[in-house]
Amino acid sequence: MNGGDILIECLKAQGVSTVFGMPGTQNIQIYDSLLRRGEGNINHFLVRHEYSATIMADGFARATGDIGVAITVPGPGASNASTGILEAFTDCVPILLITGQSHSECYKRHPSKMFHGLDQMRFFEPLTKYCAIAHTVSEIPIVVEKAFKAMRNGRPGPTVLEFPMDVTSGNGEVRIPDRVDRDDLPTADVSSLSTAVDKIRNAKLPLIFAGSAVIHSNARTELKLLAEKLNAPVIVTRCAKGALSEDHPLALQVSYGYLGQQALNQADCLIAIGTRFTSIDTRNWSLKMPKSFIQIDEDEDEIGREYPCDIGVVGDLKLTLQALIEDVSIDRNGWDTVLPPLQAAFNSQPPLPITHELQDVLPRDTIYAVDVHSLGYASFAEFPIYDPRTLLHPNIGVALGYSYPAALGAKIAHPNRPVVCFSGDGGFMMGAMELSTAMKYGINVVTIVINDDCLSAIKGSQQKGFEGRTIDTDLQNPDFVEFAHSFGAYARRVENLEDFKPVLRDALSAEKPALIEVMMHGYQDEMIDSIGWLNGFALRKARF
Repeated sequence: MNGGDILIECLKAQGVSTVFGMPGTQNIQIYDSLLRRGEGNINHFLVRHEYSATIMADGFARATGDIGVAITVPGPGASNASTGILEAFTDCVPILLITGQSHSECYKRHPSKMFHGLDQMRFFEPLTKYCAIAHTVSEIPIVVEKAFKAMRNGRPGPTVLEFPMDVTSGNGEVRIPDRVDRDDLPTADVSSLSTAVDKIRNAKLPLIFAGSAVIHSNARTELKLLAEKLNAPVIVTRCAKGALSEDHPLALQVSYGYLGQQALNQADCLIAIGTRFTSIDTRNWSLKMPKSFIQIDEDEDEIGREYPCDIGVVGDLKLTLQALIEDVSIDRNGWDTVLPPLQAAFNSQPPLPITHELQDVLPRDTIYAVDVHSLGYASFAEFPIYDPRTLLHPNIGVALGYSYPAALGAKIAHPNRPVVCFSGDGGFMMGAMELSTAMKYGINVVTIVINDDCLSAIKGSQQKGFEGRTIDTDLQNPDFVEFAHSFGAYARRVENLEDFKPVLRDALSAEKPALIEVMMHGYQDEMIDSIGWLNGFALRKARF
């Protein structure tokens, strides 16, 4: 086999079924091998911009829990794709970027003198769990196995592999490695567990703060059982939204929302489970944690890293939570008195447009890809999610334009489930070229574009911070309906919000890529007022 064939066989052995990318000079041998060796096993989707290749892979990975794969040329192809690598790195998503490279002899030259020149290892090393070059044919299965081992163990994250043209075209005999699976981890030591149990037993208002590691370690059932046994409400990080189904009476949604902040203020004991305490989840580490603080994680380096804790418990989260559930109990609990008035105040907020209508029309298993826009921000605190693999958002890196390519990746992963892209006008334009991809492959995502002709969050920040002055946050938009029609997509415009639900139903039944443009030009002030981080996450007062 040549090196390209070996690479494809290695991907097949790891269970890869889908790749996103664009062929070019330095990856042409990989694509020929994909055509010959991957047919019937690995589906390829051509993107119109390499930015979308890794974002589609990200959407595929988040929606499935498996690894997403992208292929680009080196240099500008890889640097275009690097935004998706950044998002995967900050949000702990397992995606693999495969790039070609010029002949190995070119490594002797300075990258600035090479065709598509870029020292990709230096470029990607800070953004990946593993990155490597296969310098020989025999190294191909080695680097692939190491990449999948990195992605399937510990907190997930992205990897990058580079293959020179002479390596992918060269011949060799190698062993194709077996599938790499997650390694078993031990439960926590008895002493730290016992100390944590004693601390919890003495709590009157215990609060659970769950992170995405609960999802990665398949410990959602244990999270629910522990919360119910303690009658402890659960707040979550952005990446863990839906770890506890948000129709559960103990689910308070995201940590920095109104309910999350109120619960943190009332709690006398915090049980953090797989939580990284990122800047966004803690409002730049301004949220105050209860003095009694237990941190449980599979990564010892996370214990006490961002906030000091009383007790650190390290071990497999599923096994550790099972042990806690067996041993812990609580005699008295004040949440039955504390929570109802908080929830009543939260539920008294005026309804947001679009978000509630979505759940009126769409089934429970719908996948939502939500971009960075004013109404999208509210989804974390106000839009209930029942499964963590049904809300896709660039949580920490916060890349504008994420939602449309991510939605396509999710729909490819789940072709029989509704997938909705919920975007602002600014964000949609950054991924809109992939309407071509959607039409080429019949990827029937329904896209909702909120058109208020401005970058509302940034415009609101300018107004608030600079005595009402703004600069270049008003947009010149196309006619989005005609734009979508030019690709052959179904498209409708909503001028009156009362018409949204019937138009959404029509779009879902169109059996082709669809776009709904929602005109919100007259609601710029209300849109800005609805953005929690601009208004201190107090209860929302804006009415539409």
